[in-house]
Amino acid sequence: MKKYFTNNLNEQMGKEIVSFFAISEKQLRRSRAGKSYIRVSCVDNTGMITGNIWENVKSLNKKFNEGDIAKVQALVEMYAGSLQFNITQIRTAQENEYDISDFLATTPKDVDKLTDELFDFIDSVKNPYLNELLHLIFDDKEFLKNFVNAPAAKSWHHNFIGGLLHHSITVTKICDAVSHFYEGIDRDLLISGALIHDIGKIEEYHTKPFIDFTDTGKLIGHIVLGNKKVVDEIEKINNFPLNLKLKIQHLLLSHHGEREKGAVVLPKIREAILMHFADNMDAQTTGAESIIKKAIDEKRTWSEYDRLTNRAYFTE
Repeated sequence: MKKYFTNNLNEQMGKEIVSFFAISEKQLRRSRAGKSYIRVSCVDNTGMITGNIWENVKSLNKKFNEGDIAKVQALVEMYAGSLQFNITQIRTAQENEYDISDFLATTPKDVDKLTDELFDFIDSVKNPYLNELLHLIFDDKEFLKNFVNAPAAKSWHHNFIGGLLHHSITVTKICDAVSHFYEGIDRDLLISGALIHDIGKIEEYHTKPFIDFTDTGKLIGHIVLGNKKVVDEIEKINNFPLNLKLKIQHLLLSHHGEREKGAVVLPKIREAILMHFADNMDAQTTGAESIIKKAIDEKRTWSEYDRLTNRAYFTE
């Protein structure tokens, strides 16, 4: 069974370890000197570490595939300020050699409590059409099960089982708080949009043996998938107001804020603006927290440089 995790490898610097990791990426590359090597991303429920296979490349390449759980023998090294593996042996693991829970992190929050909060927010929505829409979506037991167990991302923020529920409730709480700061805000619309803004992620990701995009997620994306789900449910409701339908769709389609970041349209009503910033606040803060926590665990004053946000983070 698994002994070493990515978050305790700092203690194994300069040592050879044997452990199990999910292989989320495998690339055959060529060095500047023209030598072939394999770059792999090794994942478990505490994080990811990059590894390289420099020797016996041809034979080891046949012993595992991207998407496998693999038994890895490697030397733990430091390169450019980051831990990495120099892999000497690797093969696909047998199912009886590992526990799948070692590779899927879960939300630290109480899922039952989060689910209760979800339905408390639904019950707080007074608009009868929006209330019915939310119940149609979340009263479906199979849908709710998938929603509760889905991640909110492959990486960066809430990339764990229960992450979608966790993220959605936090965004809804932020929206609920700011709805009182500005006159004329339609709280029911804002709360409804916050609860369902990411429901397309149920179809966008799979979690076996680790979080990754589905073909549907890659080809269509959660924003369009979520919009389709909402429109399908709205069509079941008699006399759902067209203006309200357009507004709830607009919140979903614009919540990434900018076209360059995936928004279908830019936010054009106040509720859409508030929801975008609430969503981004939670995503960016949670993503940064995970990087800072890793650096603290490694007893570092500064985190590794994060290419996604173009910065390192201070930990003290």
